[in-house]
Amino acid sequence: MKFVTVCGAGVGSSVMLKVFAQNILSDEGIAGSVEAADISSLNPYDYDVIITSSAFAERLEGQVKHLIIMDNMLDQAYLRSQILSLVSEEEAVR
Repeated sequence: MKFVTVCGAGVGSSVMLKVFAQNILSDEGIAGSVEAADISSLNPYDYDVIITSSAFAERLEGQVKHLIIMDNMLDQAYLRSQILSLVSEEEAVR
């Protein structure tokens, strides 16, 4: 799966979320890639999953298969649960 984390400039919260997501994928043995991007240069159709804050979620809804909205950027347990849920969902479809 291709993940992207998105914020306003692509160097702040998106980089932090990228590290969190990479750690989760690694810890869980999930194959996937994670990139960080800014909202203005993002092509949402290039990714399976977008991880972002509620501030950018409205702009992205309907443009991607999966959208994880992080209201608390530091809530790694929530992010883990969302990623694991999506991966299970994808595996069930295959």
